[in-house]
Amino acid sequence: MERVSKMEDDYRAMKKLRDEIKKKNEQSYKENSKNRLITNVEKKFRTTMIGSLAVFEKYFGELWGHGKGELTQEQRDFRELWEEARTDILNNGNTQMRIAQEEIAQYTMTWNRYKTNFIVTEQDPRKELDKDE
Repeated sequence: MERVSKMEDDYRAMKKLRDEIKKKNEQSYKENSKNRLITNVEKKFRTTMIGSLAVFEKYFGELWGHGKGELTQEQRDFRELWEEARTDILNNGNTQMRIAQEEIAQYTMTWNRYKTNFIVTEQDPRKELDKDE
């Protein structure tokens, strides 16, 4: 009887340890999922901000001599306005990005990873032989 009791105790201890490890792994996975989302959101914000600024420079950059060395007084004035607007846009975007990251940090989540489903179909070997002939 004592031997069975010892085995039961060992089993319970191992089960408890396994459950604790599983819980720790799940918690770690949730934290990693949250950090992954925060990183991806940050990349999207930065891409949006920089891409938008690039579009403005493409269409209106001529006003402030974008890509040119010597500037007229009017271009220098426009460049000063552009630098202020650009700074305001980046500051606002960075503020909103931090707010979004703080919001995400308040959630518990898991990443549903990418899944690939393979479709398996049976093929008639006789059809394969007909193709070879």
